[in-house]
Amino acid sequence: MMSFIKYHPRSNTYVIEKGAFLEEDLTLEGNLIVGQDVKFWKNLTVSGRLELGKGSIIQGDVKARTALVCAAAKILGSVETVSELVLLDGAWVNVASCEGDIRVRPGCTLGSVKAGGTLELVGKVAVKRVEPLTKVIIRAE
Repeated sequence: MMSFIKYHPRSNTYVIEKGAFLEEDLTLEGNLIVGQDVKFWKNLTVSGRLELGKGSIIQGDVKARTALVCAAAKILGSVETVSELVLLDGAWVNVASCEGDIRVRPGCTLGSVKAGGTLELVGKVAVKRVEPLTKVIIRAE
């Protein structure tokens, strides 16, 4: 395992320290907390919960059971989750799909989005395309 990735066995959680740079695909069995301003050049696959740190960038695709994309983080590929996807203020995602619910905070940008459950947009959010059969709820801030 790389020196900037730590593992906490009791919670089955990996932690990537802030400012790290990964240029290969990363697949982890467990949960992952990504520090601030981490750069991924390729794909990221997590079997559990993903928390993508503020200002982090993933150039490839992301797969996780649930995901929290923090403020100003970018996913240039697609993100695919099973139960829940949450995008915090100013996050940018090219393609988002979730079998469950998606919640999007103000200032986020989405290229294409598909939710098996409910897509909840809070405040001013830029969405280019909502896939058919997606239930949308729009709320003021």
